[in-house]
Amino acid sequence: MSRISKTRFRRSASFVFAASTALVLGCGAAKSSGNGDENPSVAGTSAVGGAAGLAGSAGSGSSVAGAGASAGGVATGGSSAGGMSGNAGAVTTAGANSGGAAGAPSNGGAAGSASASDCVAKTAVSNMKLGWNLGNSLDVSDTSKSDTAVETAWGNPAVTPELFKAVAAAGFGAVRIPVTWIGRFGAAPTYTIRAPFIDRVEQVVKYALDANLYVIINIHHDGGNNVTGRWLSLVDSSGQVTTANSTAVATQFKALWSQIADHFKGYGDHLIFESMNEVMVDYGTPKPEYYTQINDLNQAFVDTVRSTGGNNPARCLVVPGYNTNIDYTVAGFVLPKDGSAGKLILSDHFYDPYSFAGSAETHTWGAGNPGVDNWGQEDWVKSQMAKLKATFVDKGVPMILGEYGAVNQTGYEDYRRYYTEYVTKAAHDAGITPFYWDNGGKNSGSDAFGLIDRTNNAILYPTLMQAIGKAITSDYALADVAKP
Repeated sequence: MSRISKTRFRRSASFVFAASTALVLGCGAAKSSGNGDENPSVAGTSAVGGAAGLAGSAGSGSSVAGAGASAGGVATGGSSAGGMSGNAGAVTTAGANSGGAAGAPSNGGAAGSASASDCVAKTAVSNMKLGWNLGNSLDVSDTSKSDTAVETAWGNPAVTPELFKAVAAAGFGAVRIPVTWIGRFGAAPTYTIRAPFIDRVEQVVKYALDANLYVIINIHHDGGNNVTGRWLSLVDSSGQVTTANSTAVATQFKALWSQIADHFKGYGDHLIFESMNEVMVDYGTPKPEYYTQINDLNQAFVDTVRSTGGNNPARCLVVPGYNTNIDYTVAGFVLPKDGSAGKLILSDHFYDPYSFAGSAETHTWGAGNPGVDNWGQEDWVKSQMAKLKATFVDKGVPMILGEYGAVNQTGYEDYRRYYTEYVTKAAHDAGITPFYWDNGGKNSGSDAFGLIDRTNNAILYPTLMQAIGKAITSDYALADVAKP
C-alpha cells in the first residue's frame, strides 16, 4: 500500500472505491472497482496449447524441468492502450501478445530441462503457496533519514534473520520486500543508487533466502500517490501525459532497474523482481493513455532486466496492472513480450471494502451482518477472483495477489478472521497465491495490519494465522468458511 490519504467516490452501487481521509502507513491504494459501465467484456479466447509439464522446485537448489509451452499468451486487444473497444472496454484475448495476431507464446511452461537458476513462473507461484509482505521497513519514504537509518523511520525495528525464520515457520513460502528508492540515488543521468542502501537491501534479501523463502523486491513508493519525492509519475506537473514526461520517467525507471538487476544478477530462481507497485494518476477510470504508460513501463522493465545478463534472462518477473486494480487490469493490461518464455507473473491487490479492511470505518464484514458497507461482501470477493481466473489464470498467466489483508479492530476480531480467511480461500481456489500485507501495526483500527510482532517474532493473532493457513488447502469449500 501507499502512505497516503484515501478518497472515496461512488458511481453506482456496483462501482465503488474504498476510502478514508486517514493516513495509511506504508500500504497501497489499490481498490478493485465495481462493474458499472466500466466492466469490460472478454471478446476472445487464448488457446493454451501445451501442458505445463513442470516438475516442482522444492528448494533453492532444486532443478525445474518443463515440457510443453503455452501456445498462446494473453493479449489485451489490438493496442497498447489496453485494447478497449469503444465504451465497453472489451478485452480481446487472442493467442499472442500483439492484440490477436498469431505469434510466439507470451507465457507458458519452459521447454526442456532447466538449471537451478531457471525460474518457471507457474511452478514458483504454486510453490509459494502463501506470501507475506515486509511492509513499512525498506519501503519507508523519508529523505530526512540516512540510507542506513530510514528502515526504522516508520516505527518498525531493523529487520533480522530471525524474523524471516518466523515467517517461514508460520507457513509462508514467500516474502515480498517492498523497496522505496526515493532519496537513495544520485542525479541524472546515471541516478546512481548509493551503496549503503542497496547493500542493506541485499542483506535483507539474503536473510529471507536463507530461510528458504521465495523473495520479491520492487520499486514501491517511488510511484505512490501523494508521496513526497515521487518521480514515477504517469503525468507531468500539470496533470498531462506528455512525451517529455514519459521519456524522462522511462529513462530513470530503466536506469534504476538496470542497477538493481545488475546488483542481484548472480542470485538464483528464488529471487524475483517486481516492476512497480500501485502506480496511477487517481482513483477515477483510467484514460487509455494511462494503460499505455503502465504497459510500456512493464515492457521496459522486462527488456531492461533481461539485458543485464547473469541469471536475469532466466529470472521470474512480476508485472502489475494499472494501480493493481482488478477491473482496470482486466480492462487494460497487456502482458509484456518476453524472449524468456514462461517467466512472467501478474499481480493485483485487494482491500475491498477499504472501509473495513483498511480504515476501520466499518467494523463488521459479511452479507447480513449489521453495520457492513453496502458493497464488497462475499459475492464481490468471489466475482473478482473469478474474473482474474477466467481472464488470466485459465489462459496461462500465473498470478499473485500481491497485497491483501484487514486491520485489527478490538472486539471485532472474528470479522477480521472471517474476511481474511474468505479472501485467502477465494484467491487460492482461483489459482492465485495471496500475499498478506503486514505493516507491523499492532494496535486497533486504521493501519493495524500487523500479524507478526517484529520485536519478538511471535504471531500476534494465532487464530487468524491458523485460518489463513487452513485457507490455502483444499480440505473445505469457500462456502464452509466459518461465519462470525
